[in-house]
Amino acid sequence: MARFHVHQSAKVGDLANKQVLDITAALTEMKIENDLRRQILDDIKRLKDTGTHRGRRHALNLPVRGQNTRSQVKNAIKLNRLDRRLGAKTMGG
Repeated sequence: MARFHVHQSAKVGDLANKQVLDITAALTEMKIENDLRRQILDDIKRLKDTGTHRGRRHALNLPVRGQNTRSQVKNAIKLNRLDRRLGAKTMGG
C-alpha cells in the first residue's frame, strides 16, 4: 500500500478515484486465486506427462521433495494429496 500512498487504516470510500484505478490496474497484472491454482495443476500435469521423477511421485501420491517414506508412508500419502495442498478443504467451509 505504500506504493500507492494509502494509509493502512484508510477505507475504500476515502480513496481518491485515481488511487482506486491505480490499485485496480496493479491487481489485474497479478495472478491471483484460480489463476495460481490452474498454474500449479498445469505444472504438475506437465511433470506427469514428461515422466519425471517428481511427476511419478505426484501420480503415486507420494512425497515429492525427498522425505523418507520407510516408516511413515500413510502420513506421507495423506499429506501429498493435491486438494489439501491447494487449500480446497478450507475453501469449502
